[in-house]
Amino acid sequence: MQEEVENRTVNLAVSTTKLTARTLLRALRWYLMHRSQKRLRKQMKHPFKEGKQSVDELIKAGVSTDKIELPDGSAKDFCKTAKKFGVDYAIRKDKTLDPPRYIVFFKAKDTEVLDQVVKEYVAVNEKKQEKKSIREQLRKEKEAAKAETKEKSKNKAKKIKKRKERTEGR
Repeated sequence: MQEEVENRTVNLAVSTTKLTARTLLRALRWYLMHRSQKRLRKQMKHPFKEGKQSVDELIKAGVSTDKIELPDGSAKDFCKTAKKFGVDYAIRKDKTLDPPRYIVFFKAKDTEVLDQVVKEYVAVNEKKQEKKSIREQLRKEKEAAKAETKEKSKNKAKKIKKRKERTEGR
């Protein structure tokens, strides 16, 4: 009787193991198939890259490209603004000039959108230049505080001097 119970227990354990292995294998196959279908759907939807890319990738898209030179500033700010508008572009740094300039290549069909991007980019740059740095403000405040304490100490010294003069006269 004991032997029969042990035998059934072993059979149950083996069949359960086979079942979980089969289930796991089936789930893995389903997952891999799902991933490949998803990748194919994505490639069919967007065969070309969007947003920031290299000049070669921009040309491979098969549309004509234009270029503009960024006004002074950083390319990082331009990238943020262009990302907001969904423009396909590529940036090159022109190192031949002393302050390096940035040249932006973009698809010709995006000309109107890029005009808007550049306007917003220039506005953001002007706003940044108008802002004073916090360190500069702190330095000015520090100097003002020093001048104020010097003035207070001078006034205090004058008051002490006047008191001494008054007390000496008595």
